[in-house]
Amino acid sequence: MPLKLPRLVSAAAIVDQQGKPTGSMIQWWQQVVSQIENAISLIVQLTGIQDQFELALQQAQQATADAQAAATAAAAATAAAKREAALQGSYIEPSSVLSATTDTITIAAHTRYYPQASGDPIAVSVNGGTVPATSFGDTDYISYSDPMRAGGAVTYVVSTDPPTQTGDTHVVGAVLIPDTGIQDGGDGPKRPGYVQPYIPQQQSQ
Repeated sequence: MPLKLPRLVSAAAIVDQQGKPTGSMIQWWQQVVSQIENAISLIVQLTGIQDQFELALQQAQQATADAQAAATAAAAATAAAKREAALQGSYIEPSSVLSATTDTITIAAHTRYYPQASGDPIAVSVNGGTVPATSFGDTDYISYSDPMRAGGAVTYVVSTDPPTQTGDTHVVGAVLIPDTGIQDGGDGPKRPGYVQPYIPQQQSQ
């Protein structure tokens, strides 16, 4: 709505005989000043409304960005949890792939299976290899790191401390280092639900 100020009537006297503003002049001036003050107040109010609108818009944009970041973080956490669960539940076939001499541990090629929440497990082929043994009488544990879960030519690591299958660490198995000859290793990680074959004991007579 356009601002419309009261008009000064040209025929009306502005001052009286003493040179003071006439009543009509005072009334006209008060109307002009009041209109100007009201217009300025409205401008100030509109500026405040605009500032509030911009602030609300910024807050809404930030809330949207925060929600998107939270959704992304939640999705990443879910994916990481599934990835960790798949690793912890992973197993190898054949289940025993280690053999050792006094100075060398041999790892046979095998397949690593990663269970999935639904459907068949993901299978990757892992190359064989060799690593130096530690000392006679030690139980050596074999593992490797595979961040991409791609298998293939992995780098095997030997340790006398049992590794934990978590993060990117894949456990293969353990073997006792012999004084002479060749010693087969024990079973590595088995598929979920695996049951050890029953071997009946000979009954005493």
